[in-house]
Amino acid sequence: MAPRSAYRPFAVTLTRRTRLSDTFYRLTFTGPELAEFADTCLDQRIKLVFGTDAQLDEAAAADDWATWWREQPNESRPTMRTYTARYVRRDAREVDVDFVTHGSEGPASRFALTAEPGDRLVIVGAYADHPEADTQGLAWRRDGAPSVLLVGDETAQPAIANILRSLPAHVSGAAFVEVPSPGDAMEMVTDAEVAVSYLPRSASDERGSLLASAVFAWADERAEGAADGSAAGTSGHGSPSAGGASAAGSASDDEDATTTETGILWEEGAAGPGLRVWVAADAQTVRELRRGLLRERGYDRKSCSFMGYWKQGSREGE
Repeated sequence: MAPRSAYRPFAVTLTRRTRLSDTFYRLTFTGPELAEFADTCLDQRIKLVFGTDAQLDEAAAADDWATWWREQPNESRPTMRTYTARYVRRDAREVDVDFVTHGSEGPASRFALTAEPGDRLVIVGAYADHPEADTQGLAWRRDGAPSVLLVGDETAQPAIANILRSLPAHVSGAAFVEVPSPGDAMEMVTDAEVAVSYLPRSASDERGSLLASAVFAWADERAEGAADGSAAGTSGHGSPSAGGASAAGSASDDEDATTTETGILWEEGAAGPGLRVWVAADAQTVRELRRGLLRERGYDRKSCSFMGYWKQGSREGE
């Protein structure tokens, strides 16, 4: 019988670092066991464990990595952060991870900026032979939806790029990505008819405000198109739920039920024949977008995923 969790630790070393934009760096890791690393990508979560060589050896050898990590003393517990694998090349035993850098204060950003080839860490990810390797740890499920709305800040850019890369040519929709700098507007590769809009923040822009304005304007224009029968609203791609705003309002009223103990909203949609909505950013922005789409515009909760990737002033595992 396969283990319940598809996740296991992989000992890796840094082989190269590539600067992608003003803020993004791609780090390529290699390790002898990465031939068994699942290549699902999409928005599948992986964990990066930063620690001493002795701690990394223990983590890599642990039968239950999560229990091992929790049982470490608070004052010396290795740092762990959640990321998304950008590319997996099992034949070459390589994994690419894209990092958003914001100075050298945070351990992950510092590693991305200063680590040298040969430096070590542990990646906790799904292993390919597990029967649930392509379903555990990810929220994205298109389920045949003909249209998509993908929304995120810079921390979600790798996942959005992965999702776009996976879409077939007949899928339409829009993607909005708020980034720190105009230089972070990197090309997205996709066969789909999805319009990608980068929204660079200026010093005067409140985080998330550009996303909210762009997404709500897109949704309102789409609703107007549906109302007058124009092309923007045909094919049943993105109209609100049949129950309208009142049905969605009841969904918003139970917002606390999908909020973690650290105050981060996390809600994964399961199904829906029309528009598939995927939102990931800081917790406050995700909450605002959820309310605007579900309560105010009547979008179908079942076809939407809203995920707080991080929260201002909060650190993972602390």
